[in-house]
Formats: sequence, C-alpha cells, structure tokens
Amino acid sequence: GCLTSWLHMMEVGQEVTVRGPLGKNFPVETVPTPENGNYGLKGKDLLFIAGGIGLAPLRSVINYCRDKKRENPDAYGSLHIIYGSRSKDDLVDYQEILDEWSQDCKVDLTIDREQEGWDGHVGFIPNYVKELKPDLNRTVLICGPPIMIKFTLDGLKELGFQEEQVYTTMELRMKCGIGKCGRCNIGDKYVCKDGPVFRFDELSELPNEY
Repeated sequence: GCLTSWLHMMEVGQEVTVRGPLGKNFPVETVPTPENGNYGLKGKDLLFIAGGIGLAPLRSVINYCRDKKRENPDAYGSLHIIYGSRSKDDLVDYQEILDEWSQDCKVDLTIDREQEGWDGHVGFIPNYVKELKPDLNRTVLICGPPIMIKFTLDGLKELGFQEEQVYTTMELRMKCGIGKCGRCNIGDKYVCKDGPVFRFDELSELPNEY
C-alpha cells in the first residue's frame, strides 16, 4: 500500500515517528488480589502456549519473566512453554529456545507433521496440551492462529482450567491501532484501546465476533 511505497521513497536521515502502543499489555507487574478480580501475573506459575508466528508477542513476556526471576526468584513461579508450528523450519527463534529457554523453563515443542531430522513430538497444539495435562494452578498466556486459540481454550476447559486463568492478545483485529478507524471493535470494546490483551472471561461477555 501507500505506506510501503513511502517507506521505500525515504532517504537516509529522515525521521520516523512511531506512536503507541495504546491499550493494555500482559499484566506482568500486576499482583492478583481479590480486589482486582485476581487479574495479573505477578508471582504466578505461568504457561505460555504459542502457535507459529504467535510466539512473537509472547517472546518478550517470556524473556521479561525470565529476567525478573533471575533478579528475584519469587517474582514469578515456574515457567512452562508449549510451542508448535507447521514444521521444524517454521519454529521461530528455535536456537534461542534450545540454548536459553530450555535452561530455566520447561519447554515442549511440536510440529504438525512428520519431518526428516525431527525426533520430537508430532501433532497439533490443542491435542498436545491435553496430552501434557499441565498444572491446573498455572495462569495461561495464548497466542496463535484464531482456530488454534479456540480449540486450545476448549481443551484447557476440558482439563479443568477456568477462563479467568487464560489471557490472549487480539492484535490480529487491529487496523489503525490508535482508536480512529473503528474496525477493531468487538461489541463496545476497541481492541487497540481496551486490549489488545484480554482475559477470556472478559471476551465471554462480548459478542462472538473474534
């Protein structure tokens, strides 16, 4: 579109202004209390579930929590990462996962189909999550394709998780990102201003448009 064309026309030295992000992030520094409806991640055992490029929004949260735990082991509980993609080649930051995350997190990887040279788990994420039977006391952060999120959430509920334990990010719905175009609204919420991070009990109160 026109934005890409303008970027290619820019010259070295021109300034670029970036506005944002607006809205809510993952509540990494919020301490869950009865007063705030147990909203927040601080001090919790965390389960990250990512599909494909959906790892990107969770990567910074994972590394933030890892860094904070090094400063203060009680900042968060244990970290468990379940990540899957179509193939080994599609696993984002695969070397970082092997070299760094696996040192201080429990990491379970899967790919959709058998592949030469892959001796890990093969299968889709929702089924893999049910196979692994993660600890029901964990707070869950999910990001990935909408269909993956839907079936993973259903699987978590089957295992005994409550919607109040699960967070996701809805940036796929965003267009302008600054609350002007109105294309990201779900009911009376604007994803770019009221989200993009929502807990699933918040989404259950909205029209099923996501």
